Amino acid sequence: VASPVWMDINPSDTLQYQSAREHDDERHICPLQLEVIRRGVMLWTNPGDVVLDPFAGIGSVPYKAVEMGRCGVGIELKDSYFKWACRYIEDAERVSKNETLFDMAQ
Repeated sequence: VASPVWMDINPSDTLQYQSAREHDDERHICPLQLEVIRRGVMLWTNPGDVVLDPFAGIGSVPYKAVEMGRCGVGIELKDSYFKWACRYIEDAERVSKNETLFDMAQ
């Protein structure tokens, strides 16, 4: 039975935004839980589709999209968030290609 409410979402299942924060940042950052993103990507896209997040932040949506075999595209104005998003997405690309630690060492 489909439910309009997801009570099983772990609120701390997010990418680590702490490292992207700068000392003078406003306190408005609210990372989206990865399980919410995963469910949305599963419901509304197919493998190979492009998933766009126009407010990418640290890249949670593009990260999960790439991890799930989609193309993740994100737009972010803040340089520190953009740099962390790139790192996270590169990690997702490695995971989606099933690379091992031995592959990364070469």
